Amino acid sequence: MARIAARDYRRVLDLAVALVDGLPVDGYQAMIAGQLNECLRGTATLFMNGFNPAARTITGVACAPTEVATIPWAERARVYGAEHPLAHAFAAMRSPRPLTVSDVVASSAWRATQTYDSCDQDLDGGTRHLAIPLPTPIGIATAFIICRSGRDFTDRERDLAAAIQPLVIGVSRQLAETRRLLDPPGTPTPEADFGLTPRELTVLALLGEGLSTAAVARRLLISGHTVNKHLENAYRKCGTRDRLATLLLLRRTRVLPPAAPR
Repeated sequence: MARIAARDYRRVLDLAVALVDGLPVDGYQAMIAGQLNECLRGTATLFMNGFNPAARTITGVACAPTEVATIPWAERARVYGAEHPLAHAFAAMRSPRPLTVSDVVASSAWRATQTYDSCDQDLDGGTRHLAIPLPTPIGIATAFIICRSGRDFTDRERDLAAAIQPLVIGVSRQLAETRRLLDPPGTPTPEADFGLTPRELTVLALLGEGLSTAAVARRLLISGHTVNKHLENAYRKCGTRDRLATLLLLRRTRVLPPAAPR
């Protein structure tokens, strides 16, 4: 494995800041795709969500940059996606790691597919693919696919993708949890603009469900110290002193849903 240079660690840190600082609950996949495309020097980066190669169905697609968003990627995935070698590789793995197409098939086999032809045409020769997968049930593939033309991805870039993967998984998990907890929270009252971030709301909502600080940390793949830091920020923004008062305030103003009956 190649050593990751100091500049690559800085890229990971810059990516972390870009992803978690005010990242919206909806549409975040396109923002992540844009950051990955820049970080790994892609022509385009596609997010293929919940692709089932056997059924040729897909839950959703996001992409960057904006000029490639007009291409009907969901239809491309349904028509050609089942031939993509990485789709089959990720669908068969419980804990897939970042891979390139050249990791799983010979170049001649890849060039013989309609998927290759589609990417070659749609992405100006962008047939070199490095994919960062997210955990899914067996039979389903979800991944960010960085595409480019020319040279294949280097060992250093693969190591960088491996370093980025836990970050992308953690962000995706946290925002999915935020959506589950806050959708629909009701219509917030006019005085409910406390400036809370999605991370702070997720922590508070999970605590409101009865989880301990340690359990919240495990659920969101963060430390207990980070959970407490989010709470401190929330108390300061809400003008409260403890979690109970904060939860009561956010429920009264309908920022958070009411407590579930016990």
